[in-house]
Amino acid sequence: MGFQKILCPIDFSAGSQTAMSVAVRLAWESDAELVLVHAWHVPPPAIPVEYTFPPQTLELLRDDAQRGLDAAVRDAAALGAKRVSSLLLTAVPWRAIIDTLDDPTFDLVVIGTHGRTGVARILLGSVAEKVVRHAPCPVLTVHPDGESRPFLHVLCPVDFSDSSRLAVELAGGLVQPGGAGITLLHVVEAPVSYAGELRDPELVRDLDRRSAEHLEGWAAALRAKLAVPVRTVCRVGWAGAETIAAIEHDPTIDLVVVGSHGKTGLKRLVLGSVAEKIVRHARRPVLVAHPRG
Repeated sequence: MGFQKILCPIDFSAGSQTAMSVAVRLAWESDAELVLVHAWHVPPPAIPVEYTFPPQTLELLRDDAQRGLDAAVRDAAALGAKRVSSLLLTAVPWRAIIDTLDDPTFDLVVIGTHGRTGVARILLGSVAEKVVRHAPCPVLTVHPDGESRPFLHVLCPVDFSDSSRLAVELAGGLVQPGGAGITLLHVVEAPVSYAGELRDPELVRDLDRRSAEHLEGWAAALRAKLAVPVRTVCRVGWAGAETIAAIEHDPTIDLVVVGSHGKTGLKRLVLGSVAEKIVRHARRPVLVAHPRG
């Protein structure tokens, strides 16, 4: 699966620079158009009297943002972007980005998880969080400590929902040969007692067996399409925690692709709880598979 048009929001921070390098690589591999966007916005001062910034100050700030955006375009071209353009928007950043994505030709967003706030915790920045929640197309989040390298081992958590099918399709399009390929992970979330004990271990074993068989069916279909290894892993526990544990215990994983919604039936443009946990806590790039529509 190739991409046609990639949007990469930047705020001139180190985190967005890392995200841009990943976006450039993906655009080059797909021969896609890359659009760098910066949302220029000055929040109103939080004082109990009416106040506006002088027009000269606002003009200087806007010109400075445009210069930074122009420099980013040059940097992207130097990194190998074949077709790169830019948009300077004037609005609340996350809303401006989502409005830009109303253009149906965009089929991927690449965004850094931390902006210019300097927050070093493993949490999403406010802009990235809202973009991931509300985007109408897949969103790839990039941790500022990451680097742009081919995706040789992709972890794909699966709950057998339609959203998971899209995630598997995206994983197959992004994985590169020469590595561990794709790992499909399914977590059986078994009912437990108040004390945390399994009420019916035999039932859990049956669920685990049936899930493993079904997951192997998905893997077989994927192997028929791809020339990379595809393996399956089934675990019992909580999906978000088990996925994070799998990422932490396997340093070869360089991309996680997860469906934006599970089998709850929710159709709203919000993250499911498992996807949100993974994006918030994984130090790897995470692609959230929002369907365009």
